[in-house]
Amino acid sequence: MKRAAALAIALLGLPRLAEAGTCVGRPTDAGGYAGYTYGAAEVKSFAGTAVRVHYATSGQHAPNLATTRQDGVPDTVALAADLGDQALGKYAAMGYKAPPSDASCASNGGDDKLDIYLVAFAGADGTTVPDNCNGNVCGSFVLSESTFTGRGYASAQEGFSTVVTHELFHAVQNAYDQGVDRFWAEGTAQWAMKVVHPDLSDFERQLPAFFAEPNRSIDTQPSGVTAGYLYGSSVWPLFLATKYGEDTVRAVYDGEAAGAKAIDATDAVLKAKGTSLAEAFPLFWAWNAATKAYAGAGGYPDAAKYPGVKLTPFQDGTTGITSGLGAFLYLASSATSWRLALDTDPARNAGLVVPLEGGKAALDRAKPLAGGGHVDLGEGDAIVVVAGITTKKTDAKFTLSIVPAQDLGNDVPGASSSGGGGGDSGGCRTSPRGGDGLAGLALLAAGVVLARRRR
Repeated sequence: MKRAAALAIALLGLPRLAEAGTCVGRPTDAGGYAGYTYGAAEVKSFAGTAVRVHYATSGQHAPNLATTRQDGVPDTVALAADLGDQALGKYAAMGYKAPPSDASCASNGGDDKLDIYLVAFAGADGTTVPDNCNGNVCGSFVLSESTFTGRGYASAQEGFSTVVTHELFHAVQNAYDQGVDRFWAEGTAQWAMKVVHPDLSDFERQLPAFFAEPNRSIDTQPSGVTAGYLYGSSVWPLFLATKYGEDTVRAVYDGEAAGAKAIDATDAVLKAKGTSLAEAFPLFWAWNAATKAYAGAGGYPDAAKYPGVKLTPFQDGTTGITSGLGAFLYLASSATSWRLALDTDPARNAGLVVPLEGGKAALDRAKPLAGGGHVDLGEGDAIVVVAGITTKKTDAKFTLSIVPAQDLGNDVPGASSSGGGGGDSGGCRTSPRGGDGLAGLALLAAGVVLARRRR
């Protein structure tokens, strides 16, 4: 399901799992689908290569009937068909399975093409309905907003391009498993839409909701009726495709078709590529932090256009609790070399430290920070990420600490043999250079955050 502005899921708007062999009523049927029916209006359709678009010629569900075509087909109807063919053609070229045929259903739109029904939505602007299932593998039909008037898109063309392309990837998903995890279903549909139409901005519009909740486990359904987090999770498949290859996302779907859940399938695919979810997930949040003002070399191609993630000023002895696949992000600063240690269960949490060069994240110089281990750092600013690395939802506590100067020995130029203990200033060690060191770390970090925070 897709919506551009508030992204409210009408009546929780997600189709229930379809029963095997059941063919679902459609707007062209007397009973309609979920209250959407064309009623007594004359209904016409227009066929593309792979899709057929159905529309009412009068009444509340009628699209804009204006046409510049010799065959009299409304321009927006033909546009929807062209966009549907383009999307399914692209998905096939990317190696994805084709949505199963609906030819065996009595109400099938007249042929085995994938059917798109244009309706005036009460809340959302699109949905994909699993139909005629064989186990978890289903055919599909799509309902799309008919006019996109007042839906938050710059034009009807932008609306149809966004929604039809997004919804048809849901139809592709149903060819693998109708029960795909919601974050993965909506996230990959948004990602796929962006692959087909790189010029569309709906991908970026949904990122703030996801970036605002790094502590939430990515596989946890958000509360309430706001779905922005689900659509914003599209940055996860983007990360996987950019870092490990576009085939990574498809391979995860192959794993789901074999019965694995999205996260387990992702871990298996990453291990086959020589890494793992435990290694990739802290890096994922480092990439998310390396956006907006911190965007440098590496990471997302359009990182500077993304909204950025709020970084908490780091203090010695900072603690946190992860639960599942969430993350905590900090901004640290020092005028002298220092050592950072992570105390946590290494099976539950892992960290990453990304130096800032000229205020930009140097992802190529990121250093892993394992539980029970430490990282030696030079002078300047750094982004520190601590991320949960399993789906286990019990609390997993961590503590980030600065190793005292005397423990660094000759690693710190000018360090005295007596060291510089934490004293009474929040546990930060005294810098061998005096008041410009880690004793002022929290204030300096806070200043950097305030100066760079997104408006």
